[in-house]
Formats: sequence, C-alpha cells, structure tokens
Amino acid sequence: MRGVTAAANSPLRILLVEDSDLLLGVIGEMIDEIDGVELSGAAQGETAALAQLNGTKVDLAIVDLELAEGSGLGLLRQLRSDPGRFGGSRVVVFSNHAHAAIQRQCRALGAEAFFDKSEGVEALIDFVEDAAREAAAGSR
Repeated sequence: MRGVTAAANSPLRILLVEDSDLLLGVIGEMIDEIDGVELSGAAQGETAALAQLNGTKVDLAIVDLELAEGSGLGLLRQLRSDPGRFGGSRVVVFSNHAHAAIQRQCRALGAEAFFDKSEGVEALIDFVEDAAREAAAGSR
C-alpha cells in the first residue's frame, strides 16, 4: 500500500462518499468503532465531496460510484486532475457496479482498491483497519 499521511498520534481521517443514508449510517458506525480512525466527513454527492476534500485534510476517501449528484467516477477524475488542490488522499471504491471494466477504469483513475457491495462490507472494514495500523506504525 502507498504511504499513509496521518501525523503522529493522529487518527486516520476518512471521508465517506455514499448516496444511501442507511449505508452512511452503518458504515460510519463501523468506522467509528475502529481504533485509530476518525470519520472526518460524509457526502452524498460529487460536489459536496469535492468541497470537503478541498477544505479538510483526509487520509482516505471511500467512494461509491452512484451518487445523489454527480458520480464517483467524476469525483475520481477531479481528484486525479488536481491532486495538489485535494491533498492527494488515498481513494478506494465501494460499489455495486463491480464489472471488471469498471474496476479497471476506477484503478486507472487512481482508486487503490475496489470493494463490491454485494459481497458485504467486511473486506472494506478490514482494509480500513489495515490502513489505520499502517498509519500508526508509520507515525511512531
């Protein structure tokens, strides 16, 4: 995995970008239970996510492809086109749109990993836990 940008003794800051209120709540609660992780923000659309990424340092963005406004692919394109403005946060995708061609497109746009919603949230949470451990080890 790429280096994590969390500072010493600071939590891994996460932005959750998801159009479903239910999933925002469930995944948000699961993230809040992970030691060394802070849910720094949540957004249901591309514009809101970009605004949060522009104003807040986030270590990891978890992005759905289908959003209330805009799209996850549009968000990935924006992040890739201007990493200086958006802080170069790590990005993973969590979506039902898991066709291999879509996964390749997400990776080409900078997504570090792709998690299929239909397979459950466990793999995503495992990834976040690993990233938090990596951040803690790197900040010592």
